[in-house]
Amino acid sequence: MKGIAIGVDDFKNLRSEDSYFVDKSLFIQELLNDHAEVILFPRPRRFGKTLNMSMLKYFFTHENAIKNRQLFKGLAIEKTELFEKHQGKYPVIFLSLKSCKGNNFEMIFKKASEVISATYQSYEELSTSPLLAAHEKEIIQLIIEQKADIAELTSSLKLLSDYLFKIHQKKVIILIDEYDTLIHEAYLNGFYDTAIDFLKTLLGNALKGNSNLQKAVITGILRISKESMFSDLNNMKVYSVLSEKHNKAFGFTQNEIDQMLKDYHLENQSDNVKKWYNGYYFGNLDIYNPWSILNFIDEKGRFNNYWINTSSNDLVHSFIRKSDQTVKQKIGMLINNDEVYSIIDENISFKNIDTSAETIISFFLQTGYLKAKYVGKERLKNNYKIEIPNNELRIIYQDVIQKWFDDTVGSSDLNEMLKALTNGDIALFNRILSKFMSESLSYFNLPKKTKDVERIYQAFLLGILISLRDDYEITSEKESGYGRYDIAIVPKDKSKKAIIMELKTIDDFNGDTIDQTLDSALKQIEDRNYEAAVRQQGCQNIMKIAITFDGKRVWTKVK
Repeated sequence: MKGIAIGVDDFKNLRSEDSYFVDKSLFIQELLNDHAEVILFPRPRRFGKTLNMSMLKYFFTHENAIKNRQLFKGLAIEKTELFEKHQGKYPVIFLSLKSCKGNNFEMIFKKASEVISATYQSYEELSTSPLLAAHEKEIIQLIIEQKADIAELTSSLKLLSDYLFKIHQKKVIILIDEYDTLIHEAYLNGFYDTAIDFLKTLLGNALKGNSNLQKAVITGILRISKESMFSDLNNMKVYSVLSEKHNKAFGFTQNEIDQMLKDYHLENQSDNVKKWYNGYYFGNLDIYNPWSILNFIDEKGRFNNYWINTSSNDLVHSFIRKSDQTVKQKIGMLINNDEVYSIIDENISFKNIDTSAETIISFFLQTGYLKAKYVGKERLKNNYKIEIPNNELRIIYQDVIQKWFDDTVGSSDLNEMLKALTNGDIALFNRILSKFMSESLSYFNLPKKTKDVERIYQAFLLGILISLRDDYEITSEKESGYGRYDIAIVPKDKSKKAIIMELKTIDDFNGDTIDQTLDSALKQIEDRNYEAAVRQQGCQNIMKIAITFDGKRVWTKVK
């Protein structure tokens, strides 16, 4: 049985050590048949981008072509007509920008200089070839010694393609992995515009109008706004997570998962594996998270939250904290399995991301925190049904929501409020909840429809109640008796008190008072026998709470 190579993203190492490899080599044929000169693949982290780029490098490069040929022995691409024609036939420029991190542009520039210097040093012919002029070798030496200024560095990839073509008389293939890492760093640390200008010039020089370019492939997490990043690249094609073309290249398909589970004698876990790690939707195809699957198999079938700790989540947390109430409401609805729909904007603009709900949801989609299925047109734009992909992501969302509330009102207040609720001290619960409402909802415009407003309040409460999930099961809109209750809090220890909540808003049109609304909510719990399903779970001690909202104000009554 072959070993699972966790974190190995070099194709040569993976194949040389005879580790388990899911054959993605037909991706090469797909690229060769794609007429686009420059292709961008935005995909979530740990979905096999670097490994695929490494595979492309070893396939196309003319360096050690005979040895590299053995790496593809037995793979699907070896059986195609394109194999003999293209394997080992091109100069390849391969660089990864994932190390370009820092809290200021000077650090980013230094890291980029190091990466490009190492790339130049990998081509010995640059210093030895008689085909290059003296002034060209001087520029090469400046770049290798990391003495190039910003103008020289942003021209370096274009110059390298010129030099390689001059020496080998073959057009080059350019592979750029994790192109947007430095943009994320720049956004978080306040030098976004400078970083965009640098990267735009670097890529524009290399990829636009380059007569020595055969094909370029770029990977990253996001498709940065065309207006700010790729405005000059009219020869680029983008295949996002919503694209059907090339949708098998990143992540694992159902057939690939079935084979892996069979190979490691874990077929009996197929259904649970699907619940935990399936649920991504690339184009029209269900896709599994490859990082989580490999770790699951390596851990002999142990289900765990493997993906969240693979990198910093500062960017996601930042957007959650800064997003408006509409986004937070929708996240609460997603956690609660409610239906959520949104327009998807694939061109991420960091300048607008803090204020646009559609853009933030689009960001979560591209970064792997959501999935989307096309449902039609709305306002002449593509409209999608949004879902949390799987159990692993649901846990992540709960943690992010918890962090949001902790940041907003403080964890001590939150804990005190939840303790008051479960202990039956409804007066204290009401006081702290009122504080939450005042600090979190006071500056948002709520919808005019009563039911829409109640759903916002329901999502708000569900976000708070998530903190009880270790000891309680939190459900909403579940059938019980003669209707559906708003929220039920059922203890795992059945000797403790269960709670049923009914939420109402003040209806000014009917002239209802606060007391009338609270009494109506309690009466609804009784008349529709909402406690039936809770009693069936073994709970006999049940507290019924009516909660009435009016803007940022809240009142409660218990029975």
